[in-house]
Amino acid sequence: MAIKIRKLLIGGLLTLNALMVIAMNLCAYSSWLHPQKYPEISYFGLMFPAFLAGTLFFMLIWIFIRKIYMLISVAGMLLCAGSIRTFCPINFPEDAPEGSIKILSYNVLHFGDRAQDIPMEENPICKYIINSNADIVCLQEAPDKSKNEQIKELFSMYPYTSHETVNNTILLCLSKYPILKTEPIHFQSSTNGSMKYDILIGKDTVMVLNNHLESYKLNDEDKKSYKDMIKDPEKKNIKSGYKKLSEKLAVADSLRSLQADTLQDIIEKCGRKYIIACGDFNDASISYVHRTMTRNLKDAYTMSGNGPGLSYNRSGMYFRIDNIFISDSWKPYGATVDRSIKESDHYPIYCYLHKR
Repeated sequence: MAIKIRKLLIGGLLTLNALMVIAMNLCAYSSWLHPQKYPEISYFGLMFPAFLAGTLFFMLIWIFIRKIYMLISVAGMLLCAGSIRTFCPINFPEDAPEGSIKILSYNVLHFGDRAQDIPMEENPICKYIINSNADIVCLQEAPDKSKNEQIKELFSMYPYTSHETVNNTILLCLSKYPILKTEPIHFQSSTNGSMKYDILIGKDTVMVLNNHLESYKLNDEDKKSYKDMIKDPEKKNIKSGYKKLSEKLAVADSLRSLQADTLQDIIEKCGRKYIIACGDFNDASISYVHRTMTRNLKDAYTMSGNGPGLSYNRSGMYFRIDNIFISDSWKPYGATVDRSIKESDHYPIYCYLHKR
């Protein structure tokens, strides 16, 4: 009897393990499909970390039951090894060589002034940017509050600035290098857009894209539905909540995919040797947007960062949605999502770049 129960238990675990591996790979490869054509699965990449964690959990179980069955999880992870590295890279640290530049991207959420407990007379976000000593700073949701002394100091540190509103999103670039030209990039959106800058670094004109792509615009009810689905998929009313949430996710994914296509077209046609595209892309590292941006560029975090680098920090929805993408002519060093400052709903991301 005991042997029969053990066989049933192992058989059930094997089935669940196989289903977990299949789901993980479906999520991983969903990023290859255009959200315009397949909106119903466009957001599957958001669930990739959960299924990866489940697959690793089964590996742990098999260590104590029957080690040979660990191969199910191992084989599944090999099939999506690229996605695992994108989501959670591991790199040996290297010091940036002399002559490298530091680029910082940060969605500052109006310099944190929406949080009532942050006194504007000593703004932690401004202080962070000043102390970062970055050579190029790309900010999203960054209105100019000239009455604030720290913001005045911030602007005084950078001789070259561009401060533009594009489709109601405010984008700011602070640079120690000359900004030769600026150009807004308008999307099909009422709230999001991008800016293109030509910046002279040495003898080379570098194209820098500062981006704030379409957000999911989730309200508190939507976020609660998401957390409920993750914690307890069998909970009552989960089906109606899932339907409403999935429709909202699909609409945003569809708009954002077109925005990424626009950026990709600009990158392909620009003819520049040195390109940097950074900002708040509002999509996870396993997504059509991320895959599109890395068609001609590389993810600086994947190449030189460590760990999942979760850059969004509110409402239990932890993803790396802020990125720095670079052309092959750059070598990145020490890409970091800096969790030391929490005044915005995003963490800043920075890295050092050296011309190859």
